[in-house]
Amino acid sequence: MLRNVLERRGELAVLLAVGFRERMIGRLVLLEHAALLGIGLAIGLLAAAVAVLPTLLSPGSQLPYATLVPTLLLVLLNGLIWTWVATRVALRGNLLEALRNE
Repeated sequence: MLRNVLERRGELAVLLAVGFRERMIGRLVLLEHAALLGIGLAIGLLAAAVAVLPTLLSPGSQLPYATLVPTLLLVLLNGLIWTWVATRVALRGNLLEALRNE
């Protein structure tokens, strides 16, 4: 994620040059990657559900909600924290200099 945002510094600099504020650019990058994280978690959860479906359909089996929900929330929180860190690192410094280097 960090590499992706760093490679796009030139594009982000163009947004800054045409009038976007740095805060808005940061919000756009953060929302974009948060959406990708959410979609990835949803697809992973769906794939996991398909994989364990035969076991869940067998008599006497239960889904471990007590550990599953906190684990998924921690994965989401961890992803959001690293997304925020990557956004901060990528927007640090002079973005217009990145545009000159393009």
